[in-house]
Amino acid sequence: MVKRRKLNKRHDAPHVRLYRWMLESPAYLSLGCPARGVLVEIARVYDGTNNGRLGMSVRTLTERCRIAEGTVRQALLELQDRGFIECVTKGSFNRKVQHASEWRLTWWECDMSGELPSKRFMQWGREKQNAGSKYPVAGSKQNRAPSQKAV
Repeated sequence: MVKRRKLNKRHDAPHVRLYRWMLESPAYLSLGCPARGVLVEIARVYDGTNNGRLGMSVRTLTERCRIAEGTVRQALLELQDRGFIECVTKGSFNRKVQHASEWRLTWWECDMSGELPSKRFMQWGREKQNAGSKYPVAGSKQNRAPSQKAV
C-alpha cells in the first residue's frame, strides 16, 4: 500500500489564492502592473507551511516577471508600502554566501514566528478615503487649496 502525504487542509493543491476582498481593496487597486506580477510570483512560492521563509531575490523576480531590476525593486517597495508583504530576512550577496531576501505574506499567519495575519493593506488609504469623497474630481472645490478661487 502506498502512503500518501497528508496535504494541508487550507491548501489541498498548489495554487495562488488572491481573495476578492483583497483584489477590491484600495491598496491593491493602487498597485501598478509590475507590483501585481511580483506579488503573484512571491505568493507562488508559498506552500502553506513556509510563510516568513519565502525566499525570493530581485534577480529571480527579474527573470520570472521579465522586467528590469530597477522595476522589481520599485515593485517590492510598493508592495511593502501598501502592506502586502514584509521582509523577514534581508538578503545579501557576497563572494562566499548568497542569500535571497525572505518575505512574509501579510494575509496569512507567519509560520516562523506564529504571528497572526496583519492584513496591513486593508488599512492603506483609509485616511485619504475618510478625508473626502471616494472618487474625488480633479477640478472640484474639495481638491482646491483655500487660496484658489473658481473662475
